[in-house]
Parts: sequence; C-alpha cells; structure tokens
Amino acid sequence: MNAGSEYADIVIIGAGHNGLVAANYLADAGRDVVVLEAAATVGGMTASGTAIPEAPGHTVNYCAADLLFWQSSPVPAELRLADYGLRTIEVDPSYVYLHPDGASIAVWRDPRKTAAEIRRFSARDAEAYLEYSRFLHALSELALPAMLMNPSRPGLAGLRTVALGALRHRRELRRFGRFLLASGEETIEQRFEHPVTRALLYCLGAGANPIEAAGTSVTHLFLAFLHRGGSTRPVGGMQAIPAALATRLTSVGGRIRTASPVAEILVQGGRAVGVRLADGQRVRARHAVLATCDPRTALGELLPAGTLAPELANRVRHIPSSSAGAGAMKADLALSGRLELRRHERWRGDGLDLRRPAALIGTPDGIRRGYRRSAAGLVPEPEELGMWPVLLNAVDPSQSPDGQDSLYLFATNLPLHPDGGWDNWEKRAADNMVSRAADFYDGITEFEIGRWVETPEAAATRTRATNGSAMHVDHLLLSQGPLRPALGFGGIAMPVDGLFLGGAGAHPGGGVTGMPGRLSARTIIRGRRGERSA
Repeated sequence: MNAGSEYADIVIIGAGHNGLVAANYLADAGRDVVVLEAAATVGGMTASGTAIPEAPGHTVNYCAADLLFWQSSPVPAELRLADYGLRTIEVDPSYVYLHPDGASIAVWRDPRKTAAEIRRFSARDAEAYLEYSRFLHALSELALPAMLMNPSRPGLAGLRTVALGALRHRRELRRFGRFLLASGEETIEQRFEHPVTRALLYCLGAGANPIEAAGTSVTHLFLAFLHRGGSTRPVGGMQAIPAALATRLTSVGGRIRTASPVAEILVQGGRAVGVRLADGQRVRARHAVLATCDPRTALGELLPAGTLAPELANRVRHIPSSSAGAGAMKADLALSGRLELRRHERWRGDGLDLRRPAALIGTPDGIRRGYRRSAAGLVPEPEELGMWPVLLNAVDPSQSPDGQDSLYLFATNLPLHPDGGWDNWEKRAADNMVSRAADFYDGITEFEIGRWVETPEAAATRTRATNGSAMHVDHLLLSQGPLRPALGFGGIAMPVDGLFLGGAGAHPGGGVTGMPGRLSARTIIRGRRGERSA
C-alpha cells in the first residue's frame, strides 16, 4: 500500500467531461490541478469504446450518442476544442418518431419543417407546434442565462440579464409559470390533438422520467435548444470529447490519474483538504476539492460519517435519482450488414434517409405501462418499451467497418431492481429491446454479430452513479437551480468549506454541455464561496 501524499491546488474527483472541463478552466487560471478517475480511461458517462469481443471494429457509446445542448454551451468555443482534435457532424433532422403503423414525424432544426411534418396528421397541430416552438424559444432566453450563473449567488450581471429577458417577455411570464408547474402529459394534451403528434412529444419528454408528475413539462425545453443550435455527433464516438479535453488539459500542465478510485474525501476542521484513494495514498488539496461524480456518492459515501448535520445527511439520502423506480438500459448491436426502415420510408415517399436521425420508438400507453411495470420490479414487454435507437455509422462511418452497422439501443423504462435480480432478467430484457427494434429495422435478426448490454445495476457499478443515472439527479421541478441536488446543497459550494460540486447533479444539470464543470471552476476561481456570479 502506498500511503504517501501528493499535492495540488484543486483536486477533482471524476474525469467525465464535466471534470475535465472544470480542470481546463482552472488550469487556464493558473491553478495546479489533478483529476482523479476510477476507470482505466477518461470519459465517465461520455465514454465510448470497442466493447463487443466478436466485433472489435464496432464502436459502443456507453451512454449518450448525440450532442443536443453542446451547441448552446460556451465551452467548445472558449476551450477551442476543435484545435485539440474534436470534430462534430450536424444531423438534421435530429430525431424521427417511428409510429408502429409505419407513419413518422421528423424533427428538424427549423421548426417550420417540423410543423410541415406534423401537418400530414393535423393542420391544427402544425400551427400549435409553431406556437409552442416560439413559446419555448422565449422561455429559453431566460433559461440559458440562468443556466450559466451560480443559482444561489447570481451576481448583478446575471440578474440584470435575466431581468431584461423577463421584461422583454413580460406578457408571457404567467404562461411560463403555468408551464413549469404543469406535467408534461398535461401540456401535450392541452396543445395537441392527433395521437401521432402526441406520441412524438410524449417520447421526447419521457426520455428520463415519466411525465405524469407536476413540473415535468420542463423536459420539453430541450426542443428550444434543438431548434436554436441543432444536434451533432462527435466523429469517432462520444470518447472524442473527453479525449480532446484531456489533450488540452495536459498541454497546459494539468494532471490526470486514471485507475485511481477515491475512497474518501478528507475533512479537517470542517474543511475539505484532499482525498484518500482506494490504495491508501492521499492527494492533498491546497484550495478546494471538486466532486463531479454523483452527489449521493460524493456527499453520502465519500464524506466521512458525521461530517454533515443529521438533517443534511438525510436530505442526501433522499436526493431523487431515477425516483420513479425505472432506469435506462443499453443494448448495442454489431451487425454484419446494413439495416433498412423500408416500411416507414415507403409511407413517407419523400426519399428522406431515416437511418441518419436518432429514432423514437414507443406509444404513450405502452410507455406508461412500462414505467408502472418497472416500478413494480417487472420487465416490460417489447411494446411497452420507450426506446431511442441510433445507427451510429449512418452519419459517422468511422464507427463500424464498411458495409456493417452499429446500432445503439437506449431503453428508458426498465426496472432498477427486477424481482429475482438482473442475473435472471438481463437476457430477457435485452431480447425484448432487440425484438422491439426489429419491428422497425429490417435485418437485425440475420445480421447480428454480437451485442453489448448494460443494465441500470451494471451502469451503477461501472460509473459509481446512483442507479446508473446519467443525469445523477432527476430533472424535477424541485431539483432545479438552487435546489439541485437538494435544499442546502445548491449553488456549487457545499456546507463543507472547500468542497464543490460540478457534475450532472449540480446546476444546471445533465446532458453533454460542460456547463456544470465550467460554472464550478469559475466559482472556485472567483471566490471560495462563489461571492460573484460565474
């Protein structure tokens, strides 16, 4: 056991994209930074690799495949990641809803083109979508500045920006409030009439949680970001983002230590002073410890018992993470040939290549049943799954050998803890996912070479995130802004002096944006308690 110590100004727990983003900003500000990662490679939830033994040339993106919020984030330009090898490809349309009867609706960057798709089903819904996109765009003009500031200490500049936006959209403020309090399901049913339109918007909203609860309308805000900046994919897979960040960080003197799991955050005199690794080594922090891992892990497992007051410790135990009892499951398939969507392309008749966009599969009734079954510990039937398939190589040929497909399957509503355990249910659940995908994609059965499967339980083990949740904390009404991840822990700095949060569980939340890492770094740079706006 190596019980020695090394020192850094800032010790960062986690080399996911947020940890690496924060490290780059801190290193640019002259701080001596070390990033500690439990896995053998950087990336965390933004990692990808070749995980199918029978198909080493096929890329597996372990979590996300698309970049939706990336184009609205200041991070790529500020860190000049293109200079460090990052290349992205725009995908437009970014999504296509595939209805079981063969119909489809493509979601384009231009909302007018999306409305034209919807007009095939309902002229009224088409006009309603245009109005909805304008409404969401107006709301995003308040939301984006708020996302970039410290929610507990926004500073005068941040408050002025939001206040000016509120003044500009003052006639909409009451509607904004009603929208944010409503359930996603309520909002859809109030605005749209056709079942196919409703199914599209239901699938878009229910990607992480059921949308029957109050406050879940906020999930549709991502449509505003899609229409603002479109959707892209990193060339080579999601690993390209942490790879570029790591290259940049080492070029400016930052350090990264992989295969270095943190066992404990060291606290002396009520202040975080470093970490103890699993091998016993201590890494001391002269100024701060920044945890970009899951907040329940950081605050509930890594902090020594008794560090937090009992009331705060209890709040940590109740931070909502996949709180509906369902989680995401992955099944990636390596295929020896090319899949087609003949039935849906015949229905459209316009020649649109449906292999390129991410697909949305599911019906509102089926997804609701699937969430209920999962909450009861039961594996949903194929028609009850909500799924987001992506043919990775259709846009980026580097992700599979020539003439072969890599199919990414992301199911949103599988049980966290099925009765009898995942050892008994993993194959059945994965087979259900593949069976459902085969209802839409021609060729899966005959072309499958091999697959990589990860249950919510396996994702939790691999990433150390509670329930394997990529969002770390559910995006609910009362887990946003200064309440994210919980009351008393918002605003980046923690009740423990010198400890900061900067991952998906911190403001402004999940998704591949780098914004939480940027905000935490700027808070540390500008003052230990974030006295000034970030």
